[in-house]
Amino acid sequence: MGLPAAIGTTFGLIVASTVLYTVVSGFALSYTWLVALGLGLLAMYLQAMSFSELATMIPRAGSMNEYVRAGMGPFLATLAVLMGYVAIMLFPTTAEAFVPSFILNSQDYIGWDFFSVDVWVIIFVGSVALLNIAGVRQYAAVEVFLTFFVAASVAIIGLIGLLGIGSNDPIGSALPDIGGLSWGGEAGLAGLLGLAIFAFVGMEYACPLAEEMENPRRNIPLGIFLGLALVAVPLLLLGLAAARYVPAEQLGAFAPTAHVDVATAILDDFGKWWMVAISIGATLSTLNALLAGIPRVLYGMGLTGQLPRFFSYLLPRPRTPVVGIVLMALAPILMNLLVEPTSLTFLKLILAGVLGWGTAYMLIHLSQIILRLRSPELPRPFRSPLFPLPQLAGMALLALAAFKIFPVAEIRDGAYEYYLYFLGAAVAFSLLYNLVVYRSFGALFRPTPVEEVRREAETIRHDTA
Repeated sequence: MGLPAAIGTTFGLIVASTVLYTVVSGFALSYTWLVALGLGLLAMYLQAMSFSELATMIPRAGSMNEYVRAGMGPFLATLAVLMGYVAIMLFPTTAEAFVPSFILNSQDYIGWDFFSVDVWVIIFVGSVALLNIAGVRQYAAVEVFLTFFVAASVAIIGLIGLLGIGSNDPIGSALPDIGGLSWGGEAGLAGLLGLAIFAFVGMEYACPLAEEMENPRRNIPLGIFLGLALVAVPLLLLGLAAARYVPAEQLGAFAPTAHVDVATAILDDFGKWWMVAISIGATLSTLNALLAGIPRVLYGMGLTGQLPRFFSYLLPRPRTPVVGIVLMALAPILMNLLVEPTSLTFLKLILAGVLGWGTAYMLIHLSQIILRLRSPELPRPFRSPLFPLPQLAGMALLALAAFKIFPVAEIRDGAYEYYLYFLGAAVAFSLLYNLVVYRSFGALFRPTPVEEVRREAETIRHDTA
């Protein structure tokens, strides 16, 4: 694989329906949100430096579990996977599956109410899960098509709106005056940093390509860096266009249909249908990337003893980790049945996911620092420059985002509540399960030699190939 594969993987996972609606909604805060997006992008570029070094140093691993296991041992590695992968399926992916389902069901948009929202969620998640269980490799081609379609479409709609040449006349400038809004300025900037980071999380899914990548020293870091830039451009265009065509007070409601409202305001009914297609494509692309990647990480942890052995079961013919696929697909389906479907609820879920991602990303930065200091002689095709400044600055931005998370107390407290419940369960499970497996508290924090991690990852790669 070459550079396009790394770029496509980065873009395909990051750009989701939830990202589209949160990005356009944030422009109700004008320049405050613009600066927050810049800081969020910077935080992910700093994160990419650590991921790129680890992915090219352990080229057969390609996951948080193996990086953290080599740096800090199995307990924190298991915790990183639970917070950085499993929590994502419970929280942001629940909102992700809901958005196009609600749009299709709602009489205000498409009106296909012959299926309830919950049934649409089951259709979207279930169909992608079945494709992954069947091992349908042709879906990779569909993934590439969806990525191109979403990227080009968002950029075109955004450019039309920014230039003010849509079906309707714009109502204002691209950066509206936020006036006396109570959470603008510095307080709003820090409080919006979590959502800004959410707009760019997921770039690490390019890392598993390292062992199959031509010139990974160049293509993994460059693919992630260019992928992040290509994500930023269409999102920025759409956000600036949103501020020109939709009142700030409407955007500031953070409704999960905000991106459809923006496209409708710019291009009337044609824009609505176009954005609905974009939203469905973005959701399917994101779900496919998650259900293809996370179950394989869980499969590997079943082999290493960090999870129950049944996670390592493979269907005989397609060689797919069916247990992980089914369980990860059930997470957003069940959560959609349990949670109250409001815009506030889904903001809480998204931000709880950001806190989970932030926890895992902190562990990645720490693992990179520890391995660089402890084993400087290990081959590193890509070396993070200016070590350890990117890692320290990256952790500082993640900590600031986690501390502030959102300016509105109700949403902030709800996000913390979801996150802390899951964190407590994840810590307890990781501690108790690994203690049973390793039978020694000290072994939980004993790093696994890099060569052993590489050998195990090679076995996993051949089993699931």
